[in-house]
Amino acid sequence: MNSVMGMSKTEVMAIMGKPEIYESYENLNGKQVDILFYSTIQLEAGVVRKDECTPVMIENGRLNGFGDEFYESRRRVDVHLYDE
Repeated sequence: MNSVMGMSKTEVMAIMGKPEIYESYENLNGKQVDILFYSTIQLEAGVVRKDECTPVMIENGRLNGFGDEFYESRRRVDVHLYDE
């Protein structure tokens, strides 16, 4: 990935293009979290699923990580915050 940690969402999208799938939420710490899913493989013609994509996480407008492991670890933290 040509992106560098701390890049703005706009900079990431200028390099990576429009994501196939997009999620957004505000965590309990008040930080806006945007997840941009970019296709890495495509099993069915014309259909893109999350499990075929690489997640790119933007927090408060800045790139803070990417990849399935990072996505899952951050989602667990954010979901845990909601459960408390």
